[in-house]
Amino acid sequence: MLGLGVLLLGACGSSGGENGTGGSGSGGATGGMHGQLDGGTGGATGSGGEGGGTGATGGSAGGKGGGTGGGTGGSAGAFVPAAHPSLPVVLNLGGSVNATPKVQLIAYASDSGLTDIEAFLQELTKTTYWRETTSEYGVGPLTILPTIRLSSTPPATITDADLQTKLLTNTSGANPPWGVADSQTIFLFVFPPGTIESSDPTSKCCSAFDGYHSAMQTGTAIVPYAVGCACPGYDGPNVTDIQERTVAISHELVEATTDPLPGYDTAYGQEDDNDIVWTAVSGGETADMCEFNDDSNVVPPGSKYMVQRTWSNAAAALIQNPCVPHTTSTIPYFNSYPALTQIPYNGGTTLGVNIPIGQSKTIDVKLSSAAATPGAWNVTVYDYDQILVGASSPYLGLSLDKATGRNGDTLRLTITPHTADPTLGGEAFFIYSEYGTAGSADFQSNVTMGLVTN
Repeated sequence: MLGLGVLLLGACGSSGGENGTGGSGSGGATGGMHGQLDGGTGGATGSGGEGGGTGATGGSAGGKGGGTGGGTGGSAGAFVPAAHPSLPVVLNLGGSVNATPKVQLIAYASDSGLTDIEAFLQELTKTTYWRETTSEYGVGPLTILPTIRLSSTPPATITDADLQTKLLTNTSGANPPWGVADSQTIFLFVFPPGTIESSDPTSKCCSAFDGYHSAMQTGTAIVPYAVGCACPGYDGPNVTDIQERTVAISHELVEATTDPLPGYDTAYGQEDDNDIVWTAVSGGETADMCEFNDDSNVVPPGSKYMVQRTWSNAAAALIQNPCVPHTTSTIPYFNSYPALTQIPYNGGTTLGVNIPIGQSKTIDVKLSSAAATPGAWNVTVYDYDQILVGASSPYLGLSLDKATGRNGDTLRLTITPHTADPTLGGEAFFIYSEYGTAGSADFQSNVTMGLVTN
């Protein structure tokens, strides 16, 4: 299995940056990285931008909608999905999941959104969302404990060390105010607007992430905890302030139960070797795997509050949409898969493509769908370092010969590395496959990734 000391970059937020144990964050790409680049995220079924980038900005040509044209979607007989690689698998590295999770909310009494946050947590115990996102990993139903309300004035800034001190102080001794800490209870710190978690001046809540989860030693127990920040506008103009908060909280609670003790006893926190690029650029936990999609944020039927969809190994194995719960889109699952080969990487091997800096190589991108789609879907390619890390120019030149297609089609992607990413040990790219218009009933957004070494 590949080692990840050089990886775990925390694309979704703090991932390992909050303390020495290696917490995991949510945020930066939540609601769809493509949407952030192209004009907004969110909406009842998630939404995103309308255009594709250009070669000058690190993306290949691509427009909105899912038009007609492209391949035939199968021969004159029964529909046959085109051959494609297996989808990634989120591995358990040997750690335990939280089988009987309890959530202890800790919030400021003056927080104007507290009533909604409490109602949201109760909703998680009644709808199918929690079961759909966690049960296959061995996580049981949620129990929500009575809220601990802090009467003090919320601070302008707070650090992870401050939170650990509060947690240790209030869960230790003969009669601890917050009760005796145990590994099944997730202490959920929720901050109101204006309070910024800022352990790292270069990576702050509401600029680099809007939540994270971690764990700490308190006496004989290792205790999971999570943080949810209030970051108005963080997920785009189509996501309300409360929705931003519930999306971040749903992300963190799913991960705090499927990987409750990151750094101590990591559970579902890394992808299979062939798909290790997903771990390198996202963080690798189940919610991280779906936060790039432009339809990642949904209000499920029967629910009031918005949540983030998360990765299902079971659905992926069946070549169904791996991000659950599924949206209202009736379009069959489809995706566009780069043709990669085994390459040396980080002491092992993985799927990718080796291209020296300044040289170019053209690879196939195979399009496949589970059933016939009404029309073609759009295909757009982006450079990881430019749109996620914030590089001023793309590390990879990326150019597709066509911007649309359907089952059975093969597109040609030309890749030209310009700059090496020393932290990643190569470069990475994202392939977006989207059908319909963001926000419409039939909209669907799917993602694959590729690794380039030099």
